[in-house]
Amino acid sequence: MHLKLKKISMKSFILIFSTINVLAGFVLGAVVTIASLMTPNEQGSAMGVWAILIFPILNGLLGVVTGAFLTGMYNFIAPRFGGIQLEFETVQ
Repeated sequence: MHLKLKKISMKSFILIFSTINVLAGFVLGAVVTIASLMTPNEQGSAMGVWAILIFPILNGLLGVVTGAFLTGMYNFIAPRFGGIQLEFETVQ
């Protein structure tokens, strides 16, 4: 079965994309926090602890902006090039 993706809902794409970015920011922030706690420098440790809070927030905001841009571009370009063709099979 062949289907064609003609349009993406901006709201649903932004929700999923920014959630993934928040989770990735949390992981990255945790890595930076752990790495900074392992360094002997006191100032580095303080900055690293904030990373676990700041990275998810910044990544989430970036995900909203990027998601809006990407869905807008896809919805603008897809009608001109025919969208993305997807192939599915039915499973019984």
